[in-house]
Amino acid sequence: MKKILSSIIITIFTILCITGCKEEKPTEITISAAASLKNSLEEIIQKFEHDNKNIKINVNFGGSGALKNQIIAGAPVDIVFFASQTDLDDLEKKGMIDPKYHGDILKNRLVIAGKRDISTMNDILEDKIAMGTPETVPAGRYAKQALTNADIWDKIEPNIIFTKDVRSAAQYVDLSEVDYAIIYKTDAKVLKNTNIVYIIPEELHKPIVYSYGILKGHNSDTNVKFYNFLSSDEAQKIYKKYNFEIADSKENL
Repeated sequence: MKKILSSIIITIFTILCITGCKEEKPTEITISAAASLKNSLEEIIQKFEHDNKNIKINVNFGGSGALKNQIIAGAPVDIVFFASQTDLDDLEKKGMIDPKYHGDILKNRLVIAGKRDISTMNDILEDKIAMGTPETVPAGRYAKQALTNADIWDKIEPNIIFTKDVRSAAQYVDLSEVDYAIIYKTDAKVLKNTNIVYIIPEELHKPIVYSYGILKGHNSDTNVKFYNFLSSDEAQKIYKKYNFEIADSKENL
């Protein structure tokens, strides 16, 4: 009898241990973010996940315009973090962004990277250039605005290689596949063989402002927690480490 009772107790204990000690599946958050945020956001996510063991962040990096189109087409995303106000505004106009959780958070500068110094943008008219596709990549859109306002777009366009995102343009110049690339100041952090040779005057293009928001219907406590962390003091230190500027005015931070 004692053996039977002991066997029952052991069996119950084993079942309780298996069910009770089973590791809880983490809550997942999916975010679509501009390629230029890759290094800073990966570090922010690492910090957040370290402090929140029960949360897993999945991130899809790319050109903001392309990511926006994916979301409009039905891609399952909780939070967006774009390199332009325009792309977030487009989703907002379609009623896809939570009206309580969205805002402007970062600023950036547009630069030319290469191996040979230049004095003006006219110095690159005969060179091969890489830049993001204006229709889907904010950096490409800002670059086209700058080149157009400098009255050199028509002259330089035949020499341009258009890329899927700004990081690809940076890779082109770093691998010497082009002479110069028009990228963000923050992308200079990933360059190994080239440097910033010219900072494009801000008056030549629209302000480069990064906007973020939670998709409508996705304002769970977990998503809001990560959304708020993106504007925290800890996150801001990381942004600054990668040469981002903090936007002067931010909503819902």
